[in-house]
Amino acid sequence: MTNSDGEGKAAAIIEEILEKTAEEYLQLRIDEPIEKAVASFEFDRDAPVTHQTFTQVTTDFVRHVYERCLWCRQEMSAMEACAEAVAILEEGYQAPRGKGYYAAFLDASNPNLNGLEYVLAQMAGYITSMARTRHIRWVCASRMELADWPTRCLIAEILLKRWDPFLLDNVRTCSPAQFAHHLSELIDLGVSTDRKVSKMLGASIDLWEF
Repeated sequence: MTNSDGEGKAAAIIEEILEKTAEEYLQLRIDEPIEKAVASFEFDRDAPVTHQTFTQVTTDFVRHVYERCLWCRQEMSAMEACAEAVAILEEGYQAPRGKGYYAAFLDASNPNLNGLEYVLAQMAGYITSMARTRHIRWVCASRMELADWPTRCLIAEILLKRWDPFLLDNVRTCSPAQFAHHLSELIDLGVSTDRKVSKMLGASIDLWEF
């Protein structure tokens, strides 16, 4: 394989990864199905929020979303869904008064926060974030795990050149070989930078938001 052939192969791998992790792609394949599943979930909004109803609704919500919309659809038992709901709330629930499962229960009990709807919205956001992360990792791994060392080095070299204006000095001075085993992280860094730049150019926002 000539050097130009190697560069072409590396460039093709990069373009496929960037296509499958583009914001528009993620919104279509990840965000929108989750949003539709969330919108179709029904529960008794007038029922008093007790520990029992809170556990039941969050468990049912997780089962409903996971079974209908994730890119790797997953059927769950009630026990599995309950454990997943608790994990999501513990790891991903954030509120002004606190974070985690018990903070979520207190907020669900607060009529000023629309009760359970407020909690479910946060759960949906966390599920979306997890689904995006897993998808991006899968795309990167499935496209690069069989690449040989020279190809991986070429991928790193192309990415470093592509995003050079936006990289920190300590990243810019590294050799491509130093990133050959960290291509997913490099792609994630570059994609995140691209999105921030696009957002700044597309909407007049303040730089300190980032």
